[in-house]
Amino acid sequence: MTGEALRALGDILFQVLAPIVMMVAAGFLLQRRLNLDTKSINRVVYFVLSPSLVYHSIVTLQFDPATTGRSLLFAGSHMLLMGLLAYGLARRWHYEGGLASAFIITTILMNNGNYGLPLNLFAFGETGFGYALVLFMFNAMVGGAISIFLAIRGQATAWHALRRTLVQPIIIAMMLGIFSRATHLAPTGSLMHMVDMAGQAAIPVFLLVLGMSLARTDIQANLQPVLRLTGVRMVMSPILALILASLTGLSGVAFSVAVMQASMPSAVNTIVITNEFDAAPGFTAGAVLMTTLTSLVTLPVLLFFLR
Repeated sequence: MTGEALRALGDILFQVLAPIVMMVAAGFLLQRRLNLDTKSINRVVYFVLSPSLVYHSIVTLQFDPATTGRSLLFAGSHMLLMGLLAYGLARRWHYEGGLASAFIITTILMNNGNYGLPLNLFAFGETGFGYALVLFMFNAMVGGAISIFLAIRGQATAWHALRRTLVQPIIIAMMLGIFSRATHLAPTGSLMHMVDMAGQAAIPVFLLVLGMSLARTDIQANLQPVLRLTGVRMVMSPILALILASLTGLSGVAFSVAVMQASMPSAVNTIVITNEFDAAPGFTAGAVLMTTLTSLVTLPVLLFFLR
């Protein structure tokens, strides 16, 4: 790797990770000093900010029709296989209830939005950013819906979990977003601007909630499952992505972006979901932290081989 490439990679890591670390640290310190009500703040994110982000993104994002099909085939195949792998491992390791659900959630729900989108934009330009958007929306919509179902399923029957899943704010926002995009009936002017502002607030508050959750979490109590999850998410997922990207016919920038997006750490909003339904939130916070720290090593190495 040349000196110029090293400087570019350093810029990627600094521009993407420094703001994340700052907001997580702020949440951590606020919780330690002020002992805030994490549950209430989490609900603001869950019921207002996250749905706004999802709705606005569906209505306004632009997609490249030429690559959407193969990208979605890749994303669906990868999520299915990773979910089955996580389910099998959870059974093998005798994880039950909320922990089993959280293990699968943190495996399939990746931080390919506020982490993956800027990284791919910097590394692969506007073309790469367009491909990354397709994968981000699939993970946010399908992965988010599955994750909510699993979080509820840890405490209820499958039928009850399905009914509750369909009426969750983020699922309603997804359906409204698809309807608005298909019919071109959407809020305009200051109303849409307010939805946009609320959505933009979701990401930094996600990070604050992460820091607050970490301040109240004994990661040592969940160390073994966290380390196991980190191996699955940060090692096995990229290997599977490399295979599937080839099998689905992706090439060039689209291939690289697909692999990078599938190699992101566990998503911050897994903490929001597991906190809301009390599905092993301590494990989830540790998993997000450990996979994010591990990504500082795995993603630069992966990017070196893909560029």
